[in-house]
Amino acid sequence: MSRWDEPDRFDDEEESRLLKKFYNYVEIEKKETERRKFLEVSDKKRPSVWGNRFVLSAIIQGAVITGLTVALILIQAIFADVSLIEFLSLSLDGPAKWFFFGYFMYITLVVAIAITAIFYNHLETNLNRQVRGNKKQLAWVQIIGMNVGGAATTILMMLAGLIGAGFVDFAIGNETTSSEIMSTVEIPITGFALVFAGGIIAGGIAYIGTYMQGPKTSKLSFADDRKYDRL
Repeated sequence: MSRWDEPDRFDDEEESRLLKKFYNYVEIEKKETERRKFLEVSDKKRPSVWGNRFVLSAIIQGAVITGLTVALILIQAIFADVSLIEFLSLSLDGPAKWFFFGYFMYITLVVAIAITAIFYNHLETNLNRQVRGNKKQLAWVQIIGMNVGGAATTILMMLAGLIGAGFVDFAIGNETTSSEIMSTVEIPITGFALVFAGGIIAGGIAYIGTYMQGPKTSKLSFADDRKYDRL
């Protein structure tokens, strides 16, 4: 009698267990294949040059505003007999409002730089557009305008608010306040604000121009396309 005529060597329970192991193995293989495909696609993604530059800028500016916040906390700890926020609130109708406005605008600046990094990452990595030519110079104008012009504008506002409200005079023991500080810093604030605005406009031109030019193609990309077409 041949082995095909023999009765089943596995009962139903054993057969169910083997089938379950088989399906588990198939599921593991499927997940491993998907993971390898994901890594292959990720490795082929070109990193975003300008996205990384704006991310680094956002990190630096975030460190600066964090340092300013820590400095304010230390000032409050040193002059424990007076509340800095309460002191500024007493002259909120005067120069003190520039301190609060500059502080919150600096936080907004950090967020704006980080969002700009996301835009450039989408442009260069996902859409495969490369910032080149004159648009590269405009992108440099944007990053300088946002980091230099924007940061200087907000910091000058905060300093003008502190000095104009009389906190600096109070800290060093003077009886008079320096309310005329606003007329002194008005021109520098306006100048740096124009640098910031010019950077935003230049960056907008660079971004739109790069977006409209289409992805950069090369012989290598065509060869890769042909290779994948044969698969």
